[in-house]
Amino acid sequence: MNARYIKGLSITLCVAVSINVSAEEATSPIVNVNTEPTIAVDVTSPPRSSDCIQRDDEGHFLGWIDSQHCLVSYRATQTAQWLDSLFGQVENNQDSIGRIRIINDVTWLESSGLTDKIRIRASVKLPNAKRRFRLVISDEEDSLYANQQTTPTSKNNEKTSAAIRWLPNVVSRVKYSIDIGAHSTDVFTRFRAQRDWRISDNSIFRFNETLRYGLKTELKSVSQGEVERLLNDKTVLRLSTALQYWQNEPQAIGLRWSQDNSILHKIGAQKSLAYGVTIEGVQQPSWQVSSDRLFVLYRQSFWRSWLYYELEPQLVRDWTTGKDVKSLFVFRIEANFGN
Repeated sequence: MNARYIKGLSITLCVAVSINVSAEEATSPIVNVNTEPTIAVDVTSPPRSSDCIQRDDEGHFLGWIDSQHCLVSYRATQTAQWLDSLFGQVENNQDSIGRIRIINDVTWLESSGLTDKIRIRASVKLPNAKRRFRLVISDEEDSLYANQQTTPTSKNNEKTSAAIRWLPNVVSRVKYSIDIGAHSTDVFTRFRAQRDWRISDNSIFRFNETLRYGLKTELKSVSQGEVERLLNDKTVLRLSTALQYWQNEPQAIGLRWSQDNSILHKIGAQKSLAYGVTIEGVQQPSWQVSSDRLFVLYRQSFWRSWLYYELEPQLVRDWTTGKDVKSLFVFRIEANFGN
């Protein structure tokens, strides 16, 4: 691995020590393939470096990595408690939740070489403000399958944004959220709605609608419908269709659309495997395919329960430039902090 990218990962983990908020956990409603670790930290006493130093029965120091992870998790929890206290008396400090996910992607694309990208996902869940607000930090864009590695033809200019999220206390089968946030070049508001329908004992249908308006990016809408079927206790079939409208679209292509068909296997407590095909296209001048890809994604915890790596080989084809097939490989490392 190129030393420059390994150095970038090391810098990322060091910077994480000064971050005091943490990330939302990404889970599947049927099979949970991302199990977040729980950090046992005494949050009733002031933070001390000695609280995170672990020794064996003979008094030998067990390592720097675990103590630094403990300190970052401790500080995330302390920050969540402090923010929660702004909304009233804290009755149970353990109820305040702060999570951080730091993700480092190293991508190799045939004929283009190596690139790397660092992403941060963070959120603070506050019990005293649970009917009011949540703090969210993310680099996800409101686009077709924002969590996936983009194809070579995608114009994905992700920017880390911070937002205050309001979760209305409405008795309804529809889940709502309203965000007001900003990143380096825009101020935006976002509305999301989600509804699940149970088709059978082993199948559900989910519909998501996202409306986002930015002062510079203007109106963007993403509508997504997906079916998930449990094939066995550890395997899920997922079929998803999405449509995107963007008022400020640089090209006259109308709607963007995407179809994602995948199978997810949970092969262990800290291991998962997914594979499938994704097809993307545009509406104008006629409904047509712009790119497709075959992918395999393997995810596993290693060394520590809070540290993961992912291997994602792909074959991608750009239909707009002669339908050339190119190889793409993504190596990803993820570190989880918080309680």
